[in-house]
Amino acid sequence: MTTNRLRFLPLLAVVSMVLLLVGCPLQPEATPDTRFYVLGTVPQEEPALAGARTNPPLVIDLASLRLPQYLQRTQIVTRVDENRLLLSDYDQWGGSLEKNMLRVIATNLGRLLKSPEVYIAARRTPSGVDAQVEIEVMQFERGPDGRAILAAQWRILGDREEEVLVSKITDLSSEAVGADDSMATTVSAMTDLIAELSRQIAAAIIVTQSRS
Repeated sequence: MTTNRLRFLPLLAVVSMVLLLVGCPLQPEATPDTRFYVLGTVPQEEPALAGARTNPPLVIDLASLRLPQYLQRTQIVTRVDENRLLLSDYDQWGGSLEKNMLRVIATNLGRLLKSPEVYIAARRTPSGVDAQVEIEVMQFERGPDGRAILAAQWRILGDREEEVLVSKITDLSSEAVGADDSMATTVSAMTDLIAELSRQIAAAIIVTQSRS
């Protein structure tokens, strides 16, 4: 009799442990809150670039901006190496990145050229167009070295769409952000890169207008 009881003791211990775990479920880990970001513009008091025509102001049509497919998503992208990307589940864009970039660049051009007549994909403008801008973004992410990266091909067309006035490729990178810095620091660096791209486009527009 005693021997049989001893045999059942380990089984009773296991059953008791299972019942204890069922009665006291493990506390699930808290899911981090998702953080949402948008790109910022140059300050409203940003001085106009030298040579910008203000009377009458330039009429600019930001005709198009295209993103590669891997950037057409809400998650903010980090490039791990040449062939691998990391998508952040908890750091995301607060809407369409393409639309955010269009609005920011249009606002930047308006402030840099001191023109209230910068349109986005305008079908018709009240007084014709001095320049149309087309942008194709090739890279816009945090690189494996911690730098924010922006690579874009852009061109400026005249009032007639077939008339290409300027065609350039811009490659920009920030100072290293650092792996331990917050994504907010990275987005701030990306905002600065968009501002620099806007300055280059605005400066090119001024040059094309000085030739006409």
